[in-house]
Amino acid sequence: MKKYIINDFAKCSISKKVKAQKDITTFARQVGYRPILLPVYPLSHDFNSKLKKLKYSKITIPKLLKNANDADVIVFQYPMYSTFLMNHLIEDIKKYTHAKLVYVIYDIEGIRMFDDTDNYSDNELLLLKQADGIIAHNQPMTDWLKEHGITVPIVNLGIFDYQNPQLINQDMDYNKSVVFAGSLEKSTFLTKLNLKDTKLTLYGPNPADQYEGKLSPEELPKKLTQNFGLVWDGDELDTCSGTYGHYLQFNAPHKTSLYLSSGIPVIIWKKAAMAKFIEENHVGLAIDNLNDLDNVLAQITDDEYKTIKQNAINMAMRLREGHYTKIALDQIVKQVM
Repeated sequence: MKKYIINDFAKCSISKKVKAQKDITTFARQVGYRPILLPVYPLSHDFNSKLKKLKYSKITIPKLLKNANDADVIVFQYPMYSTFLMNHLIEDIKKYTHAKLVYVIYDIEGIRMFDDTDNYSDNELLLLKQADGIIAHNQPMTDWLKEHGITVPIVNLGIFDYQNPQLINQDMDYNKSVVFAGSLEKSTFLTKLNLKDTKLTLYGPNPADQYEGKLSPEELPKKLTQNFGLVWDGDELDTCSGTYGHYLQFNAPHKTSLYLSSGIPVIIWKKAAMAKFIEENHVGLAIDNLNDLDNVLAQITDDEYKTIKQNAINMAMRLREGHYTKIALDQIVKQVM
């Protein structure tokens, strides 16, 4: 069977999306997928000209796909940075190959958006319906897709794997420390958090109190020495609110993989889609309210923490090997072929 995966790395290398895409490509290649390398133009007014787009869609993409006309399966990491090019790419895959088209989903904007005034969701669903098979993040995302008319086979990834060049943190000492890595500007709940016994460290763009800096996804794990990594979004402490909080109920945040691939257990909102994964694998805690964080951490014994920590270390090894990506690819190919 001839299997290909499309490489589309349009943003700067520090982007978490590009990190996830590169890792999926790496793990797919380890199980026999050949890369289709899409040349990437800078996102500028020059590229947005009709001539540039026309040349890319009518010459560049067809030429690449003609070289992969023996493909049985083509994996496409959804979405691309340009809806225009995404439409042409999907159209040409069907025109120049007989391949089954599989999407590995990174984001679904239709879930994220509350006020869909420009009918983005309808247009996105048309794109999603072009797939022969889909790898979604988890069951809530799969349920959303099915509720919105997607009838092709869907496999749940569970969690994003994460290539991590740093040593796995093996420190078993428990000192009630927590790290939060993410956009500090959109994480306004941090301004309301008043911890007494918990030491909180922050990493990410947009400075705040206790801010330690912005690092690449490859460099950041060097700094993750805390007991837990926090996954939380929105404005409030007693829930994950707003657009980002809503999305947390459907997606698999990449920072979860960042923490666990470093051997750091996770604290996550109880209603987040990833909470079930965290609890079932005993690699962290799911809580309802950040106001309770001091009390929750105070009740954990050293032995209990060591058990959670060891599970996180074991999980780190699986994520670094592409365990979940490889299983999902194998399952979806069996279903679409």
